[in-house]
Amino acid sequence: MAGSSRSLSASSKRCGCGDEVVIYTAGRRAKNPGKRFRRCPNWKDVNRSCGLFEWVDDDYSFTDLSGGGVSSDAAELLVETYKMKNSKLQIKLEIERKTSSVMKKLLLMSWVFFSVVCIWCLLKCQCGSQFV
Repeated sequence: MAGSSRSLSASSKRCGCGDEVVIYTAGRRAKNPGKRFRRCPNWKDVNRSCGLFEWVDDDYSFTDLSGGGVSSDAAELLVETYKMKNSKLQIKLEIERKTSSVMKKLLLMSWVFFSVVCIWCLLKCQCGSQFV
């Protein structure tokens, strides 16, 4: 990656080659400037590299450069993770919709009650002033 800076991993994570993974920061001219990523230290040597590449700061971190896509195990894990997140968000959305509906009904009822009380007070005041 053009303009990336290199730093050693503090976690001593190992790649498929058995070597310690290196953490890089994408350079200014990269697609994701400033983002950190891990990759196999042998990435330049096609014959030795395991193709490991993963973003450090994101959940979607299992891109495999050797195959040109996401590894199947990682993809399945990501799909399941996002399905679970999606179902949780769908449940939250349904709860919010129901809560919103109840709140709208309560607001409407409060305005109706307020209007009835105001009309009753006005009628009572007008009726009382006729007899004075």
